[in-house]
Amino acid sequence: MDILDHLTIPSPLHQVRTAWSAAAAIELYIKRDDLIHPIISGNKWRKLSGILSHYDKTTYREIITFGGAFSNHLVATAASCAILKIPCTGIIRGEEPKQLNGVLKLCEMYGMRLTFVSREEYKEHNRQLGIYEEKLFIPEGGACEQGTLGCFEVLREIELKEISKVFVACGTGTTIAGMSKFMDSTNDGTPLYGIQVLKGNGYIAKDLQDVYGIHNVTIYDEFHCGGYAKTSPELMDFIKEFTSETGILLDPVYTGKMMLAIKKLCISGDIKKGDKVIAIHTGGLTGWFGKVDEL
Repeated sequence: MDILDHLTIPSPLHQVRTAWSAAAAIELYIKRDDLIHPIISGNKWRKLSGILSHYDKTTYREIITFGGAFSNHLVATAASCAILKIPCTGIIRGEEPKQLNGVLKLCEMYGMRLTFVSREEYKEHNRQLGIYEEKLFIPEGGACEQGTLGCFEVLREIELKEISKVFVACGTGTTIAGMSKFMDSTNDGTPLYGIQVLKGNGYIAKDLQDVYGIHNVTIYDEFHCGGYAKTSPELMDFIKEFTSETGILLDPVYTGKMMLAIKKLCISGDIKKGDKVIAIHTGGLTGWFGKVDEL
């Protein structure tokens, strides 16, 4: 069976209304890439799709990829390989724990073989990409030029006419790079904004320029809530409120920070009355496995 038979493509676009979006008098829409698949969701699928379509599937017999202990990419790859009936191995950063967390248990349930390596060894190999000895290596998070090709498709599924701004969370920049390439290909002038979810002034903006040659996006780097995978009481309270108001669950690592940033940009006036705003829900809800104690 084709993996696309398991996926909801294109994903829907839903308009949502909250107290703060109503107060700001904006129209807020969410591109529901979280609904592509319960596990292979959001930009996890988008990046994988670009990579898998780039390589001839008859030239490899196994997929090997990399990630941390709570990696959404790892479990999405494991689920994809189960559907595709391809053996897969996950190279995990750090020592093997006495007990696997929920994400790694899911990886095993989908048939992924887990190999734990030192942080030093991981850092040396985690960007490996390509086919070697009939094994397809996919870098951590699917972050590579081929990964951007799948993210190109996110905005192809949306009618952008009359849209004022598009927002997406950024961890590596791969997703927004693909979206930017789509904008360039269509000469669409809709402003594209990234919310950097990790510390580092100008980190994502610099990578976009140096790695992908992209200069036509705006990156906000002040909404990381303490750093990558870090949270704050303000963030967690916001996610709870947003979920109860809209029925849409955000994750605490990426989309929660993005949506909180959108709220704050409404308050600051960067997003103006009458603006029509699209936020990309990049999935990653398995990120809650490591954060439930903070609720």
